[in-house]
Amino acid sequence: MRKTQASRATQWIKPVLGAALLLGPMATWSATAQGGWPMYNGSYAGDRYSPLKQVTTKNVTSLRQVGRLELPETTSFQSGPLVVGDLMVVTTATGTYALDARTGALRWSHKYAAKSMGLGTPVRGAAYADARIYRGTPDAHLLAIDANTGKIIWDVVAADAAKGEYFGAAPIVWEGRVYLGSAGSDLGSVGHMMAFDVKNGEKVWNFDVVPSEGPGADSWPSDPGKTRAGGGMYSSFALDTKTGMLYIPTGNPGPDFASAYRKGANLYTSSVVKLDAKTGALRAYYQVESHDFHDWDIAASPILFTAKSGQARVAVAGKNGFLYVLDRDLKSLAYRVPVTTIDNIDAPLTAEGTRFSPGTQGGVNWNGPAYSPQTNVLYVNAIDWPTLVKLAPPESVRRETGKPFLGSSNEFGFSDPKTKSGWLTAIDAATGKTRWKYHSPQPMVAAVTPTAGGLLFTGDFNGNLLAFDAATGKILFQGQTGGPIGGGVVTYSVAGRQYVAVAAGMKNAIMGTDSGPASVVIYALPVKP
Repeated sequence: MRKTQASRATQWIKPVLGAALLLGPMATWSATAQGGWPMYNGSYAGDRYSPLKQVTTKNVTSLRQVGRLELPETTSFQSGPLVVGDLMVVTTATGTYALDARTGALRWSHKYAAKSMGLGTPVRGAAYADARIYRGTPDAHLLAIDANTGKIIWDVVAADAAKGEYFGAAPIVWEGRVYLGSAGSDLGSVGHMMAFDVKNGEKVWNFDVVPSEGPGADSWPSDPGKTRAGGGMYSSFALDTKTGMLYIPTGNPGPDFASAYRKGANLYTSSVVKLDAKTGALRAYYQVESHDFHDWDIAASPILFTAKSGQARVAVAGKNGFLYVLDRDLKSLAYRVPVTTIDNIDAPLTAEGTRFSPGTQGGVNWNGPAYSPQTNVLYVNAIDWPTLVKLAPPESVRRETGKPFLGSSNEFGFSDPKTKSGWLTAIDAATGKTRWKYHSPQPMVAAVTPTAGGLLFTGDFNGNLLAFDAATGKILFQGQTGGPIGGGVVTYSVAGRQYVAVAAGMKNAIMGTDSGPASVVIYALPVKP
């Protein structure tokens, strides 16, 4: 028992004034450097740092709502908005919405008719390239959508919904390929990381997180009567464009809690995995939880950063409540830091029930760490909420199509709502020492975004957009959005004005949140007369 407390982004497009944005082929500029937010985590590196500095520690108190779009859905809104020029795109499980990034005015929307819904989780974002929006669906399709009109360009079956595979992650696009991984570990499926041709959706390569043969296959039981499952992907990915290496986060093994069912390390689940982006070949991995039996996915994307010391590193945070910093080859661990309460994690699960923390919600869930080169600090939100799981009888553990493959008698466990809270932790990137911490009365799952203005933006389940002094942790601004915040918090510039946008609204039984319709809420400083 223990207890402890870009690289180059997508190509840039020049904004065009008027009611519509004309999108087309683009030059190889850094979109984040030009004030955009072109993918789920801002850039291929995924460090979420914005060089914008119009909004600073001195004037952030003057932020005001300048735009809002209420979606026609009441859902668990976990989308990471992307912004190219003055166009913003957000997603839900079946909806894609394009809006004016300055006012929130709707430009177009597309509703997808899914034949199945996976586990009912949202699709957390889209990718943009060459006037197209790419996104996955709950029934394992991959869509290419015209960014000007919202019309489907192509629609391909990209995974097998009949096996419990679905998409919840936000893809990235690089050198003519769309990269997307499938989810479905909790339904007894295997996670597949895949690359698709942007022209027609044809699959270029596939990597099975759970190997059926070759390296890693012997880390699973050889009994053909037992299902090998796990390794689903749930948020997004990081890409080193200089080396062509793709870094992916992988989910828990299945069944989630039945440890005796699947003896072994269960590679390559609960890991950060490095693949050759052109071929899909495995180059390296670091398993954060060997033989995980707590449902501790690596749900959030790893990030790539270069510290002030010049060291090129990878940071990844898991639902197990730790932040890990590694070298780019994933061979050397620089440090591991707890970012929430860690308690009773070595105890075996029993039929009577075992309580452990972090619980099955995390830890760090779908929004991961961020890095500021200005402060040389890593920032990460976390949940502090124990779970009690009761182990199911061994004879009852079997895979049934369309049903959760968990190995417990109380599904994802019981988490007392009276015991939940959250943390925002700032960690020195050079030493791994904690610079400052903020303890929230509610879980912290929203994205974190540091800026050159000395700020750190995030949000909480009470509906507050929060702006911290990134150096000290002092809260400088609170803005009420009207709904729990569990999605993206991004900043961008249009026509010389800096904006901050928030995905608000979380109707989510597992997280214990309720809300009205999902909304995109946009803030900016007042325009001087």
